[in-house]
Amino acid sequence: MPFWSKTSAAPRWLDTWFTDRTSRFLRLTPPAEPKTPDGPVGTQGGLSPPVRLTIDDVGTLSAFWTASYGGDDWYMDAQPAWVSTYLKDPSVVVLGAFDSIGNLVATIVSTPFSGADTELSTGMMLHYGAMRVIEGLCLAKGWRGRGVAGYMIGMMDCWTSAKLPVAHLWARETAVTPFFSTALRTDTYAMAPTNKLVGSIGCEKMEWLHFSDLWQRSFRSWMMNEGEGKPPPQIVSTKPVNRSDHIDIWITKKRHDIEAELRKVVVVANTRRRSIPGDERIFEVIWCGYLVGGRLKPNTGTRGFRYVIESIGAGYKDSLLFASSGYLGGEARPSWAAPWRYGRSGVHSWHIYNYMPPVFGSCEIMAVRDEI
Repeated sequence: MPFWSKTSAAPRWLDTWFTDRTSRFLRLTPPAEPKTPDGPVGTQGGLSPPVRLTIDDVGTLSAFWTASYGGDDWYMDAQPAWVSTYLKDPSVVVLGAFDSIGNLVATIVSTPFSGADTELSTGMMLHYGAMRVIEGLCLAKGWRGRGVAGYMIGMMDCWTSAKLPVAHLWARETAVTPFFSTALRTDTYAMAPTNKLVGSIGCEKMEWLHFSDLWQRSFRSWMMNEGEGKPPPQIVSTKPVNRSDHIDIWITKKRHDIEAELRKVVVVANTRRRSIPGDERIFEVIWCGYLVGGRLKPNTGTRGFRYVIESIGAGYKDSLLFASSGYLGGEARPSWAAPWRYGRSGVHSWHIYNYMPPVFGSCEIMAVRDEI
């Protein structure tokens, strides 16, 4: 994508070799507005300058995402009630571009990474809204391959950094792990049909407000890695976000014969995606950890999560459940037997824009949040 090769705010491959990890914005001034791409052959005029969509556009945006956001084996179930939670949130920027006859043909979304400040293992803190996530990049089929995606990213960059510098995280799903990459981390997916999962461990739901409170009281100990030496490289959301109420918090049931037991916690998100052709809902494990001593602790690979994940997944009927190879995604492994299919659903990579991360390749993205 030309945008990434032309901007001074994108980390370069050579940056992954250098040891200077001084936390800093890579560009402090607003960028120049990119050139508007031409329209497809046979159309009159080009693309309109993007405008910020509002709740009045909910029907148009829902229809566009349902029709155009997806792949060969999935589509986005963009119901208006869900879409409206983004359009009504003043902290979320949804940009849309239209063709010459007024059809919505491109969108991009920028959401805050955290519900409060963002902290890094380097000791730096970014105030609320200074670390954001690029999501919802969607193009009508006739407008693909014309530089529109890079244009929309560039316009969002202009929009969000007009007053102060802003860093963006963005996720990319690919078939295989790239050989040369500036990704913060890349994890391999495993997938299982939930109707074939069998539960063997008792689990129950935790209230969102209780989980959020635990997170906010616990994250400081992760940043300091209390009693365990130097903290691992990480970018930490200090407050989780459940904007559309599509995130479930599961915890293993308490055993009354054990006073200070360690209970496993698994966070599952409804991705709003549905499979083709089966129309199954698609859920994803987005965080794994423990509740011990009244505090949350992220998974660091000391205990397996497979059987807990399977027990939780068995409760999501007629669905597909994704886990990933990272500690927070459930530690999926090639050894996970059927019904799991490891490595056949691609990989998930996190990237960063306009900020120097603690490390490339092995940085934990410590967050629980909605994701389009």
